[in-house]
Amino acid sequence: MQYLFFFVVGLSLIGSIAGSSNSIQDFVDQLLSKYDNKLDVIEKNPLLVERIYRYYQQKYPRAEQSRDFDSTILMKHKEIFKENLKMILAHNQNPQSTFKLKLNHMSDWTDEESAAIRAKIPVEPIKTMSRIGTVQQRTLTVPDTYDWRNQTRVPNAVTPIKDQRHCGSCYAFAMVGALEKTYAQIYNASGPLSAQQLIDCSYESGCEGGSFVGTFRYIKDNGDRLNLEKDYPSTPNGAKQDKCQNSSGQVLNYNQTFALQYRQLPTNNEAYMKQTVYEQGPIYVYYNAGKREGNNTVLREASTKFDHYATGIYDVPGCPTHENMNHAMVIIGYGTENGTDYWLVKNSWGASWGDNGYIKIKRNSNMCGIATWPFYAGLF
Repeated sequence: MQYLFFFVVGLSLIGSIAGSSNSIQDFVDQLLSKYDNKLDVIEKNPLLVERIYRYYQQKYPRAEQSRDFDSTILMKHKEIFKENLKMILAHNQNPQSTFKLKLNHMSDWTDEESAAIRAKIPVEPIKTMSRIGTVQQRTLTVPDTYDWRNQTRVPNAVTPIKDQRHCGSCYAFAMVGALEKTYAQIYNASGPLSAQQLIDCSYESGCEGGSFVGTFRYIKDNGDRLNLEKDYPSTPNGAKQDKCQNSSGQVLNYNQTFALQYRQLPTNNEAYMKQTVYEQGPIYVYYNAGKREGNNTVLREASTKFDHYATGIYDVPGCPTHENMNHAMVIIGYGTENGTDYWLVKNSWGASWGDNGYIKIKRNSNMCGIATWPFYAGLF
């Protein structure tokens, strides 16, 4: 009877709660706040799930939604949404977890849609890769916490969060994120630089993925030039590969006094990564963002939880560190929270993902391969 009562009252309250909520997760949390067994409520009230999903669709409409709400495709998306909702509720009730999850624009995505945003990244062979020098271990005292968004050494080193949409172009967004401190250092101004130019013009595979080295090589061959985003913008519906339009841009060097170069950081040396982030600037990292296809339960867990990260320090025990490296991001800082060290990482999945587009990832354990292939690009 209590669920029947909830069902009637809950449906009547949906409109008022939705109007006062800042996010879809806030809306759901308020709706279920009086019930201990939230999963049971969701499981036993399909019409409630239907209403919640309708509200979700208002926040994140799909193209097929306007054609046929009752289509087989939309029913599939609703079922995916329900399973993700249950997963999020169960995870957030776990007192042992170091991070929280939330519903977002990816919560009704199919496995194929989730895979599309993850790049097919060519392996960067550590021993055979052509590179401009490797860094040597140093001893440097650095602060315990640092955030390139909140420093005065190089103002505007970090630009606003971007959204690669359904394009596997993380390598391009990570590259511009790693170079925007250099642009700010040279021009005393904020970028952002153009990821679209790298998608269209570099030697990589557009929305099918790419590598740090190949993308950097394009910039060098282009005379150390890269356009600002305002001069080479993404398409209105998000990044997608197009014909190379304009390969000019801003020169990323000091009149040849200092050359734009990159350094490959030592593998699995997070103390050195910390030094580099503080001393030099944001660094480019490859990352295992999991995958939903196949039977690997750890990779599937890593995928669904990474997709729905909200706050806290992301930690998935057993996440592989040298395989499935299918994403690239930018470390912009580090710190410690409740006794656990973390990296502060900038993603390119929009500001509605994660903590306003950012994620804290457990540090000093090579979580999901974050310390396997790190790179720094700047002036040397």
